[in-house]
Amino acid sequence: MTRIISAEIFPHCLFFSNNLKPISQSQKHTSIVRCNSHEFSKVKPRNNQRVKVSTENRHAYVQQSNDLKATNILKVLNWSCKVGKYDETLYLLDCKVKNNGYKPDVILCTKLIKGFCHSKNSDKALKVMQILEEFGEPDVFAYNALISGFCKMNKIEEANKVLNRMKSHGFPPDAVTYNILIGSLCDRGKLGLALKLLDQLKEERNCKPTVITYTILIEATILEGGIHEAMKLLDEMLSIGLQPDMYTYNAIIRGMCREKMMDQAYEFVRSLPSKGCKPDVISYNILLRALLHKGKWSDGEKLVNEMFSAGCEPNVVTYSILMSSLCRDGKLDEAINLLKIMMDKGLTPDTFTYDPLISAFCKGGRLDLAIKFLDYMISNGCLPDIVNYNTILSTMCKKGKADEAMEVFEKLAEIGCPPDVSTYNTMMSALWNNGDRARALRLVSEMIEKGIDPDEITYNSLISCLCRDGLVNEALDLLGDMEGNGFPPTVITYNILLLGLCKAHRVDEAIEVLRVMVDKGRRPNETTYILLIEGIGFSGWRVQAMEAANSLYQKNAISKESVQRLRKTFPISDVYKDSTGREGLA
Repeated sequence: MTRIISAEIFPHCLFFSNNLKPISQSQKHTSIVRCNSHEFSKVKPRNNQRVKVSTENRHAYVQQSNDLKATNILKVLNWSCKVGKYDETLYLLDCKVKNNGYKPDVILCTKLIKGFCHSKNSDKALKVMQILEEFGEPDVFAYNALISGFCKMNKIEEANKVLNRMKSHGFPPDAVTYNILIGSLCDRGKLGLALKLLDQLKEERNCKPTVITYTILIEATILEGGIHEAMKLLDEMLSIGLQPDMYTYNAIIRGMCREKMMDQAYEFVRSLPSKGCKPDVISYNILLRALLHKGKWSDGEKLVNEMFSAGCEPNVVTYSILMSSLCRDGKLDEAINLLKIMMDKGLTPDTFTYDPLISAFCKGGRLDLAIKFLDYMISNGCLPDIVNYNTILSTMCKKGKADEAMEVFEKLAEIGCPPDVSTYNTMMSALWNNGDRARALRLVSEMIEKGIDPDEITYNSLISCLCRDGLVNEALDLLGDMEGNGFPPTVITYNILLLGLCKAHRVDEAIEVLRVMVDKGRRPNETTYILLIEGIGFSGWRVQAMEAANSLYQKNAISKESVQRLRKTFPISDVYKDSTGREGLA
């Protein structure tokens, strides 16, 4: 009997090679190692049946091995996706499906689609879907994730293409799909299109509108069409057998309060039990905020008592509303006392609770107490957010402590509270007002480099700073950039420019800016007219200025008090009489 030993598998057996004898060419096809003993010839051959069983099980073993490999691949891909390495996950997934015949997991691919959508990488999110469609089995959840991602990126056309693609692959959209699209349209002020989509959903065989569908539309209708139109949607919802939940009813309450229908909102809350719903703490908080905003403390107190009677315990938001209103009314001691009561009841204040107190200290000129309160907040386990820091920084800048404010600003990122656009706006204006124009502009560049988009306040602040320094041409150029970047100038923007032009005695250009403003649908306010009248008057045309003032007063464009003040500024006799000789203003 001969035996073949593989040196690759058993390297420890290589010592046998020392005892091997060379063989002739004629023998080489017979054997490699020949045994001298015949003892082994007596050994019974291996059981053929066992060998046969092993052969039959080979396919099962290979299948088990492949399953194990697939499981390991899935674990690696899931881990890579979990830690946010989306690009690496996609690369590995692409390689495995094309080179190893790996079938992509739909749950993993859905996570990957959400990850790419969150990082606004729509092309790669779409590529994941393509891989899933070609090599795996997509489902409605995966398509909904992609549609949702495109909607959040304001790519409505692409979302509709995915919807059509979804249908072509045999996946009819469900109510969630429609809710995503309807919600996206509502968020972008396209209520009309959203309502058309509702009509389309009503015609679907496989799905119908849900409570969520109507709640989304009710909230949008309140903002665009008013509470009465929203109530029609509520009635329609009830007519098709859908029972509104507290999210729906709270949207209605919020709409009534928004339109100052306090009595109706109060009665609506009281009627909820008869509708099969019990008012929750959010319902009471909406009403309480609206009442206290109007200064109706006695009604607010009654509401809180009613809330307790209904077995609804106030939450952190309830106390925050009360404290904010107390601070606004200058009752700081009562607000602090309420904070103590709240904490004694086991409720933990959050940044929204502390902010009105910090703001009240700052408004009262007690920056030292505001900072101490910030430390107290931290000692109680509540880390300040950027809103709290912005309040402190704004007060520091107003008190002429721009350098100290910059020291705080530069440490924000280190303490895990990176500055936002409001922070940059505050610091930019403070530096400019402090005479450090170059540093202020560098700060704007830094903000953009960090991916923080300027807002309307950024542009208005910069235009104001430029106008104050006499750089009106630069301010006019910035107005063009503002429009180009999707921020239509407001009446405040135009008033800033008018002031700058009038101070530079460029009245003709100021009048032209007023014309452009009106052409673009921006309605001038009293400040607009006063600025122009003063610009005309201070440029040496006092008579014309007061004629314009008198004319605007007759048209109720400016107030009596404003005309009286202008008369003192530009005292000219007989200017205020109209064509009949009557005094234009007594």
